[in-house]
This record gives sequence, structure tokens and C-alpha cells, in this order.
Amino acid sequence: MVHSAYDSFQIVKGCPAKIESVGLWGCRVLVGCIDGSLRIYAPESLSVNSSNNNNISSRRISSDGGSDIMEAEPYVLEKTLIGFCKKAVICMDVLQSRSLLLSLSDAITLHRLPGLEVVVYIGKTKGSSSYAWDDKRGFLCVNKQKKLLIYRYDGSREFVEVKEFAVPDIVKSMAWCGESLCLGIRREYAIMNTVSGAFFEVFPCGRIAPPLVVSLPSGELLLGKDNIGVFVDQNGKLLHEGRICWSEAPASVAIHLPYAIAQLPWHIEIRSLRAPYPLVQTFPLRDVHLLLASSNCVIAVLENSAYCLLPVPVGAQVVQLAASGNFDEALALCKLLPPEDSTLRASKEDSLRI
Repeated sequence: MVHSAYDSFQIVKGCPAKIESVGLWGCRVLVGCIDGSLRIYAPESLSVNSSNNNNISSRRISSDGGSDIMEAEPYVLEKTLIGFCKKAVICMDVLQSRSLLLSLSDAITLHRLPGLEVVVYIGKTKGSSSYAWDDKRGFLCVNKQKKLLIYRYDGSREFVEVKEFAVPDIVKSMAWCGESLCLGIRREYAIMNTVSGAFFEVFPCGRIAPPLVVSLPSGELLLGKDNIGVFVDQNGKLLHEGRICWSEAPASVAIHLPYAIAQLPWHIEIRSLRAPYPLVQTFPLRDVHLLLASSNCVIAVLENSAYCLLPVPVGAQVVQLAASGNFDEALALCKLLPPEDSTLRASKEDSLRI
């Protein structure tokens, strides 16, 4: 371990049903379970008297779920919704700016927060296995067998179906890249333009691990090829920033600048997104099956529990790196100090250059 970039604390413990999906609504954690239930966990400081547990809409909850800052404090079960979905809640996304919860169980459903009333239910998506949401444009791609269903959210109460595409094989992983989709199919990666329908191969997938498509904040993509992460642009063209080499093939990767966090069989591995992508830190969490990155933390989900990885303040990371002689990394991190810390940034940069 080079330095401590994150601290961890447990936010969900002893969930009675297997956790299938997770979402962050402000500082609240929404947990979708294999039995179709939804459980909401909140900081103990925000939790109200348990006698009110049967009416979430009556509680003192703002439309954005309260503060969006996760802090290392005890979390408690705030609400259990048995029968929230008919089947397992396969995946979910909290659309923070719209105060909506998007989920996939037996079909795609949209709920309004905080009351969780159903806004949209798309019956045509029954039998789907995954989806990709483009929050900036309001576009949704639903993966159903060997078809991709494209929808546009109209901002009120409807998902408008835009197009339907047939694909040559089952899509294992996918992500939006502008107007196109990057698809990880059984044996290859491909780019499909959702306007023209143009489809072209990028390169073969790895021989061991299933395909893995990860969006980067820059609009570029990180594609998994066994234990290698390859950078490509929105057209699938290889970039020249090198490759991330994980210690094993990751099952998933979350991007939380300036780091990439990988889910490996025996641990979580954190690497810098700055070439040559050195190892930064590991967490000995076995059997993690889901990672979720938000604006200020990363959630690691196990079968019946979940942990929050909170970033160590940038200034403290700079001090650690400087103390161990990693001056280039320390200088790079200095650029991430917020504008209000410009004086601190200047002083740290000056001291590192001496």
C-alpha cells in the first residue's frame, strides 16, 4: 500500500435477504433485495422514532434525501418495504436531480422520491437483464435477450420508446458513450450508434473474464480484457495512455476520481488513474459483488452487508505521499484541492518543489 486514500466503515449489517442492488439518495442507502423488498438505511442522527417506520412519506425527509455528504457514523435501518417489487431488484439508480428511483425487477419501473409512488412501469421490458442510463440526455437502454430497447424520458410521466435494435449475441456489459453504446458481447466489444444503427467491432474480449465496460467522466471508456484495463475513446479507438494492470481480473470497476476501484475475488484494489496507474491501496473485503461510486464515496456490497469507502481529505493524502517520497503523485493530487484552499494548495506545491 502506497498511502491511505480511503477509510472504510460498515453501513449495512445483517440484511435478512441477499442484497442485489444499491442506490444512494443523499446520505441514505437504498438496498434492493433478492426477495423484492427495498430497505432504506440512514445515519443514526437522521433516523426518527421507530413508531413512524410505517410511513416514509410522513417523515422529515427532503426530496433529495437530506445531505449528500456521507460521513463515518452509525447507520440504522429506517424503513423496510416488503413486496416493493414482484421479483429480485436486479439493479437501481437514484436520479438525484429528478428525485426519482429507476429500478429493474420484473420490468423497468420509475418511482418518485420520497414517497416511492410509481411514475412509470414499462411492461415491454419484462424479462430484461440490465440497463444503461444516460442521466445527461435522459436516455435509457434496456438489455432484453438479444434486443436493445432505447427510451427517452420526457421529463414528466413517460418513457418514450425511440428505437429497438437486434444484436448478434447476449450483451454482458454496456455503457453509453455520447449517442452510441459500447457493448460487451460474449466474445467481443462493439460500438453501436443508436441514431444510425451502425455497428462495428472494437476488439475481442479476454479469454477468462466476462466483458466489462466502464464509463469515464471524460466520456472515454475503460474496457476489461482479463486483468488488463484498456482505454478507448467514444469511437472505440485505442488511446495512448497505457493500460491498467490489476492483480487479477476484476468483476467490476468503479471510477471515483482520481482513482479506479476494482472488485477482485479476495479484496478491493485501488489504483491511480494517472499513468502508470500504480497500486494505491487494498481493502481485504472478500466476496464483494457490487461497487457503486457516488460524488463523495464508494459503496462496496456483499451478500448481506455493505461498506462505505470514504476518501481521505486530499491534503492529508498529499502529506502521506510526500512523506514516502512520492512527490509527483503528491503534486498531481494538489491540483484537486478545492478553489477555496488555493493558499493551502500553493504552499503545498511550493514545499514539494523545494
